[in-house]
Amino acid sequence: MATAWKLGKVPIKDRLMTLEQPGKPLLFDSDKGLVDDITAKFDVAVLAKSLQGKDEKDVARTLEKLGQDVMKLTIELVDSKYLDRTGEMIEEVARQTGVSFPHRFERYIELSILGLRPMDKWNITKSTTREVVLQVSACAMHKALQEAGIQGLPCKAFCLASFDAAAEKTGDRIITEMKKTLPQDGMCQFAVSV
Repeated sequence: MATAWKLGKVPIKDRLMTLEQPGKPLLFDSDKGLVDDITAKFDVAVLAKSLQGKDEKDVARTLEKLGQDVMKLTIELVDSKYLDRTGEMIEEVARQTGVSFPHRFERYIELSILGLRPMDKWNITKSTTREVVLQVSACAMHKALQEAGIQGLPCKAFCLASFDAAAEKTGDRIITEMKKTLPQDGMCQFAVSV
């Protein structure tokens, strides 16, 4: 069906998706409760203070586990309690076309950032079926670590682990490169490709 659809062999009436469902509200934005639920379970500032005095490898391992846990909770919440119309449509389009990346992956990444670090400044600068480029210019995680006296960029482990957890859920085999770093370039830039 997906191949026939791509080739235009399916009648147009069978290719159109209904965007309205009578009697059912259709939300196209993230629910503020997502932030409340995630930040109630994970507090970046408290975590950063708990890492004071630990060696770099321990900090990185802890942040890697946190990245996995935050993404797993995000996925659980946005696929059930906070499933919105955007999520429904992304899943429907993926089912109909067979194309998962970047939309499913990107949705989880964006919502996990919003959920844990709602005040971060970030932007998706490229989004194709081969690559997503994410830039983060203000990061609550990095700031909390610096304030706790933890230098370097151990939070890279957090980001990479969250990307891997999202890709595991979507079934995408990703390669992630960190092309810029906040301390050196004024932003972290991740290029995620399939």
